[in-house]
Amino acid sequence: MVIRALSIDAIDPTVTEPLESSTTPAFDRRSHYRLPIRVPIFIKGIDRQGEEFFELTHTVNVSASGACFVSKRELQVDADLMVSIPAPLPSDQQESEEYDFKFPAKIVRVNNGTTHPSRKISVKFTKLLYDK
Repeated sequence: MVIRALSIDAIDPTVTEPLESSTTPAFDRRSHYRLPIRVPIFIKGIDRQGEEFFELTHTVNVSASGACFVSKRELQVDADLMVSIPAPLPSDQQESEEYDFKFPAKIVRVNNGTTHPSRKISVKFTKLLYDK
């Protein structure tokens, strides 16, 4: 058995090749590193029943190209959403686009929980987070 040391500098978070293991799929389609972070967000869209909604929820993970969050709504794959990150304005600032963090997104996966009423919703942003 050969054991190699791996420097933390050698890890590139943009690489999507999975480590070899029995639990990791042979192919990972993600092109950006996912950050497992819980951030409050607002989502706005039309649910499966055709009703417009606005919901405060939180992310499970976020990347430059998409996010996963929980929702109590019944949502449909391919539906369009607006994802907003609430950011407080400094007290000396007027409202401006600098503090308007809205990201159009399309639902790519819905994972309905069996024991919890919330669902995990995965979306792909129509524009990368760091694009202006």
